[in-house]
Amino acid sequence: MDDAPRGLRESLKRVAVTLKEAEIPFALGGSYACWARGGPEPVHDVDFMLRESDVPAAVDVLRSAGLRPVDPPEDWLTKVYDGDVLVDLIHHPVGRAVTDEMLARSRDLSVDSVRMPVLDATDWFEMTLLALDERYCDLGRVLPMIRAMREQVDWAQVRRATADSPFAEAALLIATRLQLIPPPIGVPAPPAGLDVTEPAEYLAGDLHERLAEDPRVAELGLEVAVGPEGVTVRGEVATEARRHMLDAVLAELVPDRPIRNKVTVSHRELPPTAEIVETVP
Repeated sequence: MDDAPRGLRESLKRVAVTLKEAEIPFALGGSYACWARGGPEPVHDVDFMLRESDVPAAVDVLRSAGLRPVDPPEDWLTKVYDGDVLVDLIHHPVGRAVTDEMLARSRDLSVDSVRMPVLDATDWFEMTLLALDERYCDLGRVLPMIRAMREQVDWAQVRRATADSPFAEAALLIATRLQLIPPPIGVPAPPAGLDVTEPAEYLAGDLHERLAEDPRVAELGLEVAVGPEGVTVRGEVATEARRHMLDAVLAELVPDRPIRNKVTVSHRELPPTAEIVETVP
């Protein structure tokens, strides 16, 4: 283990044990809450969530335990140092007060062998996504966290809580398109992405399955072959429109492959102006 994470973990445990012994309600927050729930381990600082009314008492007991308080310019948190390790005591994350209800939703977990309350995963993602803005919108950092915690989160609630943030909306859209999280209620799930690097026979099988399942095509009897010349499709479809739709669907599925549409039409549609005339004997 690197020295930085080792030092952060020791400070995390020292602060948590001190607050527990003083019976000051808190929850582990920030990136270490994500780590406790299976996400990547941070390398910078440690965050704890407390009610604003409990911050003075927390600072006093931590000072008595040997930590050094500092008075930051921000009005939504205070800071203490355990040696060189920075610990944030946050009472208003993203402009929202830490409440009794929020702390009650936290869950006791074993964090590096010490049990402590850890911020609820849904609350954690609401805060994390609401913190995204024009100056900080690192989705490369957020997406692995979504992947690690996705089964622990009420995503419908996260969408409601972050509905006014275009940055949160973008992150959730990308996570949905990557099938990391379910789509909004009432919206069908997007098709899973194809692995275009897989062997040709497997890719051909996947394409055959997609063409059968896609309602725009819905044809079971097509033959799909993948080779150096591109993707070749043979068989029969019922209409000319469906034959042309094959090109559009394949272009979505394998946009970088040439398409050779060898499909024939078994029954052409009547032109729009055609009339059926019945003769009466």
